[in-house]
Amino acid sequence: MSMIDRIDAASLRPAGGLATGQIRPALSLEELLAMLKTAGLLTAQQASDAAARSATLRSRVLKEKVGAIRSQAAQRYDATPAEMVATLGIPHPERSHRKIDEDLIAELMAKAAGLPYFKIDPLRLDNDLISKSLSRPFARRNVVIPVGRDGAKLKLAIAEPFDSTLRDTLEQFFRQPVTYVISSKADILAVIERVYGFRTSVSRAKEDLGDTLIPQGSIVQIFQLKSNEEMAIGENERHIIAAVDYLFNYAFHQRASDLHLEPRGTEGVIRYRIDGILHDIETVPIAVHAAIASRIKVMARMDIAERRRPQDGRIKTLHQGNEIELRISCMPTAFGEKVVVRVFDPNVLLAGLQEIGFSFREREMYEKWITAPNGLVLVTGPTGSGKTTTLYSTLRYVFGPEINITTIEDPIEMIDPRYSQVQVNRQIDLTFANALRTILRQDPDVIMVGEIRDKETAQMAVQAALTGHLVFSTLHTRDTSGAVIRMTELGVEPFLLSSVLRGVMAQRLIRMVCPHCSVDGFLTPDQVIALGLKIPVERREQLRAKWGDGCVDCRHTGLLGRTGIFEMLDVGRRVRELINTNADATEIAKAARIEGMESLRESAIRKLAKGITTFEEVIRVTADLE
Repeated sequence: MSMIDRIDAASLRPAGGLATGQIRPALSLEELLAMLKTAGLLTAQQASDAAARSATLRSRVLKEKVGAIRSQAAQRYDATPAEMVATLGIPHPERSHRKIDEDLIAELMAKAAGLPYFKIDPLRLDNDLISKSLSRPFARRNVVIPVGRDGAKLKLAIAEPFDSTLRDTLEQFFRQPVTYVISSKADILAVIERVYGFRTSVSRAKEDLGDTLIPQGSIVQIFQLKSNEEMAIGENERHIIAAVDYLFNYAFHQRASDLHLEPRGTEGVIRYRIDGILHDIETVPIAVHAAIASRIKVMARMDIAERRRPQDGRIKTLHQGNEIELRISCMPTAFGEKVVVRVFDPNVLLAGLQEIGFSFREREMYEKWITAPNGLVLVTGPTGSGKTTTLYSTLRYVFGPEINITTIEDPIEMIDPRYSQVQVNRQIDLTFANALRTILRQDPDVIMVGEIRDKETAQMAVQAALTGHLVFSTLHTRDTSGAVIRMTELGVEPFLLSSVLRGVMAQRLIRMVCPHCSVDGFLTPDQVIALGLKIPVERREQLRAKWGDGCVDCRHTGLLGRTGIFEMLDVGRRVRELINTNADATEIAKAARIEGMESLRESAIRKLAKGITTFEEVIRVTADLE
């Protein structure tokens, strides 16, 4: 139970509260400070200092929200007491990870007003309901958005629960039964800017483009009044540019790793992948989808006239002072071009080895492999399993002024000036194998091959390791023993592979329990059986676990962020002998288990036992591995 839940609402309610028929203004700064002091969130001295600094705090809010204190925008902006207190950044007295912010104040005000607190999850809002219910100026002026329906009532999120004039205005405007929930002003305004800003850009672009346009390259042709050549962005360019900017900024804010723009008949669907799960975000007319795709292709320096063949490109942009790489892939489908944007945040890609999820034993073993003077280290797993992050973290770990590091990638995931990075280009016959052959003449110490896909690349990688270089690369296989077999299938002689292979690591990404709302509990006997744990019957109800109850930080999912699980195949004596004799994957895996290898399922269960992840996540991620 939180501090706010323990407090009697009556003790917080300001004078004049919510009495029927009584008119009272919005909450004043003094009233809010008194509420915070009563709730034990501020000391008497802190409240007194904040009251004395009210003018300074208001200026700080205006500077932060509109950028200039004396501008016309600042004169129109109403700095609320909640915003003014939040700018102080006072730590929460019980939760070290939180401050007295707008969300916490909104929760307290909701408690005092006897109304539900509602943390807005923008991924779960009905954007049509918002845009069709209110105009943008009305929503901004009154700081209100509809967030759903409660039976026959329209559910409105407001930031000021005590302003009876505001409630009268809303009830007269809607002329239908309404119910209220309390959300922070920052969350409400963010939704208004995103929904109305993006939809206004889309609507204006649609007006300029027309309704009947089908993009060139669509297999399903429908009669159209405009020719394909008239589809170019032209006069509506600024609307499309704004729409793309909204999409990218929103993706960064939501921690999306991928953006999918998918044409489906008469509309385009925009989806984001967040923590490995795809979420529907928006739908746009098919003509606007085509124009958005063209804009992204222009930014990525791709050929916008070519819509029949797949293309790849990249964009570098800034977000909150950080450079972010975007990798673009477009491909023709039945209804037009599908565009996928992969987001490569340097803060993630350049994480240290201690940050990607290794246990102490796993990290010790991996560091032994990557600090060897020579040899081959393989990282394996499907797309999206974190291999790129692992390899870049590895390069960062081994980098030094005395080390010459060269990479061969297709494409280069993250440009880093510390390494010599080579982009594969098959049009000029610059393949992995040809590039590797040249790199061996460049006196490298460490070589990273983006992926081993063919016989020539596999043989060249092994040859580089044999001649005294340390080689890192990836393979697309399910597990570690499968990677060994794959190398021999690509034509590498077993006796050569066994002599250079230091180790193979298979990995997956698994979602973590939210640290802000985690609770302790026990696995059920059925869950113990589902995990395949050999536990005596009498102890099956004694295995501790954690899960998230759901909170504002994790959007009430109970899960926040991802970490790695690993299967580490160390090439010891037994495994080396089996590779030499061309043994199958089952025999290699069995020998590795004898030498101490944990499976991916076991690695996930260990994280479950430590309270890092949940039973459901272990089953979801490792279901195909057992």
